[in-house]
Amino acid sequence: MERLLTLHRQVRRAAAKAGRAGAGSKNAKGDDVKLFDLAANDAALAVFRELPLPVVVDSEECGRLEIGSGAPRYRLVLDPVDGSDNWARGLPLSALSCAVLPIDAPLHPDWVEAALVGPLEQETPLIALKGSGAWRGSDRLEASDVRGIAEAMVSVDLNHFSPPPGLARLMAAARGVRCYGCASRALSLVATGATDAHVDVRGRLTVESYLAAARLVIEAGGWVAGPDGTPLAAAKGLTDRIGLIAAASRELCDEIVELLGDEGH
Repeated sequence: MERLLTLHRQVRRAAAKAGRAGAGSKNAKGDDVKLFDLAANDAALAVFRELPLPVVVDSEECGRLEIGSGAPRYRLVLDPVDGSDNWARGLPLSALSCAVLPIDAPLHPDWVEAALVGPLEQETPLIALKGSGAWRGSDRLEASDVRGIAEAMVSVDLNHFSPPPGLARLMAAARGVRCYGCASRALSLVATGATDAHVDVRGRLTVESYLAAARLVIEAGGWVAGPDGTPLAAAKGLTDRIGLIAAASRELCDEIVELLGDEGH
């Protein structure tokens, strides 16, 4: 737990010191990278190098790295600044995302043993330990008790995407709709009960953005599935792209799937 808190603290400092502008390069997926992305990534790697055991790090910014000597038992999936565009513009939704899995485990929330989503503008991160719940400091996270879409506050990712009729039906049926531009934070809001569901049917999500936050949702009593309601598929690597639904309950997820119809596939 203390290592995760140190990771969040060091990455926040590095991102703040690097500022919000400046050109960087291309990351492992070919996306643009800002200087603060690189600074945050370097800060995270510095913390990992202090670990007492070898690990494999899969980072959005630098790809796969082996740290330490010996056979690693754990794999860390890292997005040092999820919501980079938000951070660059001074918008309040961006986060460090880190998931810890056994080295040979599938890249799937069910296999995440520890998860961190650390908002860059907040001092206290959200942490989940498999089977032990999700927490913000000493406060345990709980998904909401909303079970129907008519009462639900739903976030929807629409970046680079024109909503099809099924998604439009869903948005019209919900009590309220928000769009945040940061998958880890949107999912985390479901875990805290601030929103009741997050829907992303674009087929663009990559694992470093959702793996840790999806574990938070599960530990908080929520439900995570694919856009058609079937179990979420495991990713093979950081370039695999998927869609997902995270909801406060299976009942709410099922209603969302019904509204989406065939367009959620």
